[in-house]
Amino acid sequence: MRPEKPARGPAPTHSRGQIAAVAIDIADSEGIEAASVRAIAKRLGTGAMTLYRYLPAKEDLYTVMIDEATGFEPQEPTGDLRADLTTLAHRRRQIFLRHPWLAPLLATRPIMGPNFMRGMERDLAVLAGCGLGMDETVDVLNLIHSWVGGAVQAELTERANADRSGVDRHAWRLRMEPYLKSLLATGEFPHLSRMVKVSEIGEADERFENGLAIILDGIEARFSTATGTNGARRPVGDTDGAPAATRRATVQRAARSSTTE
Repeated sequence: MRPEKPARGPAPTHSRGQIAAVAIDIADSEGIEAASVRAIAKRLGTGAMTLYRYLPAKEDLYTVMIDEATGFEPQEPTGDLRADLTTLAHRRRQIFLRHPWLAPLLATRPIMGPNFMRGMERDLAVLAGCGLGMDETVDVLNLIHSWVGGAVQAELTERANADRSGVDRHAWRLRMEPYLKSLLATGEFPHLSRMVKVSEIGEADERFENGLAIILDGIEARFSTATGTNGARRPVGDTDGAPAATRRATVQRAARSSTTE
């Protein structure tokens, strides 16, 4: 809500969006710690102190970076809950993969910028008409968002470890194989032995799709018969005549959710 153009002094040369775009480019290629005011100012060809007129604190910088990086992509509801949630999850994963710094930063810095609000409205609309109450809707969205964030962070950590050590997951398993076999030969790990014999850990895309399928199976099983008191499917946001205090609590709960893009 702070105006970009100050009441006094010269008109701003840059916009917050331009500053955020430069900061995001630095963070994407060099990490979030590299996106300092000094580095951003150098890219923009201005003095570091000048940027403090736009964003006085690092917290302000991170806020506009997060909202700019998450962006907003419209999604029209299809009425197919599984298909719509799959689209939502894939989009969120791609955003986090494009910006490796975003998922961990977002986990500790929930914001309510314009893209956050548009994303929350879109995601609630995607689930509209599927028969879930608002509390159920928020729970489903939080589950999808939390799982995608965790899965992507694990994927990015694995990638970073491979880059740092020069040893990818396949090479690491080959290195550990003799030791693992010696442990399994003791007979103390029958379930691990069976897993090693019959299971193969897939690549990141396959692991993501398998995990998402399990979660969606559970969501479909849990909410397959969600109906209102008259037998009709209950629209999203219906609180079944709940008192005003309950409705307010539901709105507050939705605002606290991690629905962000």
